[in-house]
Amino acid sequence: MDSWLQKARSLAEEAAKRSQELTKEAAKLSQGIASETAKRSKEFAVEATKRADLIKAEALKLPDQIKTLADGITPQIPTLSPASAPPPDLEKYGITDELREFVKGLTISTFRDFPLEDEPQASDVPTVSNVRQDLTEWQARHATLVLSTVKEISHFRYELCPRHMKERCFWRIYFTLVQSHVAP
Repeated sequence: MDSWLQKARSLAEEAAKRSQELTKEAAKLSQGIASETAKRSKEFAVEATKRADLIKAEALKLPDQIKTLADGITPQIPTLSPASAPPPDLEKYGITDELREFVKGLTISTFRDFPLEDEPQASDVPTVSNVRQDLTEWQARHATLVLSTVKEISHFRYELCPRHMKERCFWRIYFTLVQSHVAP
């Protein structure tokens, strides 16, 4: 039995030595891999920096090229200014510079504090294309044009309707205020 124990001990010692040798070899290999990886990473970093510099140089050339291209293009951007509706149409519906200036001088308080006679029962008239349909055809077109050309009135309408007053009341006040500036 002693021989078995000695054999087992010698096998264990041999396995331990072999394990140490393998560990040393693995450490050498992983060191080699780590140094190779570090070396390659540096090479990639250098290459990436070179490419980034090339891209940067090309990008710096682009603004001049874009400007040259842009100079040859006439912008056709639609605007919501008096120019967006044909001038005869604006004048036909009473949208003049004088009216615009008058409307720009109005305030939210002008609408809130406006004395109105008791309004008869309002009907549930639908709203189509941002303007109530209880207006005459001329008033509806005028309202649409004034909303698109005078931002202040659009803002007032947004602030007041329907939180503080009905749409019908808003337009009634508006047309009462501007009656001396427009003649339908």
